[in-house]
Amino acid sequence: MNLTREALSNLVRDNFIYKNTYLAERTDSMDVQVTAGYVRVDSGLRSDTFNVIVPLEKELKALDGVHIANALHYLTGQNKPMALWTWEDRNGSTCETLQDLGLIAAETNIAMAAKLAEMDMSAGMPEHFQIREVRSKEDIKLFGDVLASLFGESEEAVNVRGYYNVTSELLLESDSAMQLYIGCVGLDAVATGTLVIADNSVGIYDIATREEYRGKGYGSAMFSYLVEAAKGKAPEYCVLQASADGINIYKRAGFEEVCEVTVYEKIMKF
Repeated sequence: MNLTREALSNLVRDNFIYKNTYLAERTDSMDVQVTAGYVRVDSGLRSDTFNVIVPLEKELKALDGVHIANALHYLTGQNKPMALWTWEDRNGSTCETLQDLGLIAAETNIAMAAKLAEMDMSAGMPEHFQIREVRSKEDIKLFGDVLASLFGESEEAVNVRGYYNVTSELLLESDSAMQLYIGCVGLDAVATGTLVIADNSVGIYDIATREEYRGKGYGSAMFSYLVEAAKGKAPEYCVLQASADGINIYKRAGFEEVCEVTVYEKIMKF
């Protein structure tokens, strides 16, 4: 790839920020704060999926640490769970700063990028499996139900459904930068995927399959479909974040590792 590792890292981070702020900035019940040091999104929900803080520096200097503490207290002071996402967070002082703020590392993913023109996704579609772009509120409900199924009967499952219900009008706009897809077997929605089209990258997110339908190739088919759909967009690069279990799938498709993404959370007591 022509871009440096740091530039690619910034592509992944900036697309993630765009995904989280795009709808929030357009929704009355949500709030976005952008500073020189971080971006904070308050979804209005008690959800660490949609309440996020993203530092814009890899090393948290003292002043940034204070500012991030303010963003953190803004959310936790309202008893709202949140997640703080850091890119290539290996600096000891950064980890110490976040621990001092009461945050613990919850998961680590791998940021990845690829040039769309260099990717060839020719995988076949599993039998009886069909993918379509979300075009109606009923489709948005189905999309939210599949994602919510990952959280069982928890409050987070309710929040996931609520988020897509609140933002449904925006997602159905013809020029929406977020395009949702559902994969169905018959009348059953069993898989999801999202494209986020920013100025300089297309992001792939929300590839998920209902538990009872896993192991049948539906997730892989959704991924291939999204890559081909992304090729019709303007940006040159495609970006995503992979778990350790799924990284080899994306490598075979042409994605390269860019950096680690560590997600920190604060344990809330209600």
